[in-house]
Amino acid sequence: MEKIVIHSTKYGSTEKYAMRIAKQIHSPVVKGDKVAVEDLKDYDIIILGSCLLEGKLANSSLYQQWISAYPDKHWLIFTVGLSNPKLTDFQKILAAEFDEVTCQRVSFYHYRGTIQYKRMQLMGNLANRAVMHRKDSIDTVKLGEEDKALLQKYGTHYDLSDENKISYLIEEVQQIEAEVMEQS
Repeated sequence: MEKIVIHSTKYGSTEKYAMRIAKQIHSPVVKGDKVAVEDLKDYDIIILGSCLLEGKLANSSLYQQWISAYPDKHWLIFTVGLSNPKLTDFQKILAAEFDEVTCQRVSFYHYRGTIQYKRMQLMGNLANRAVMHRKDSIDTVKLGEEDKALLQKYGTHYDLSDENKISYLIEEVQQIEAEVMEQS
């Protein structure tokens, strides 16, 4: 069976999970913006990774188009965000991003990523402040009390990812392969 892992990442966590998954299932890994719908015709199992930011999934409309174009393929989607998967209602998010048929047919997995605080929350705010105050770098912008408290608590990098969590997705891929082999 031909497999591929495709991802859309903003800060790198989704790509790390995608690469780990691809390595374990022996498949190529490709960035989502490098793939056209026609490129998917020869794959049997397609795993899509998307970063989850502000309740939105990156490239979800593109992924929906692909799934609709090839409904008979085996689709798995993993999301990577900062929220705790045990405490987050992903059904509401998925229902807003994908049609009902997709939500029922596709297997979804949710993982935690890495907080790179300077690159995330602060980046937009500090970049705006840097422009407004004609600074050369965001590193020269003064931090507010909330920014300081978060940096003090977490530093500039706080890794919530756990690549061992992909085992259920890997097991599902192996199960699909075994079922197809039995049917052949």
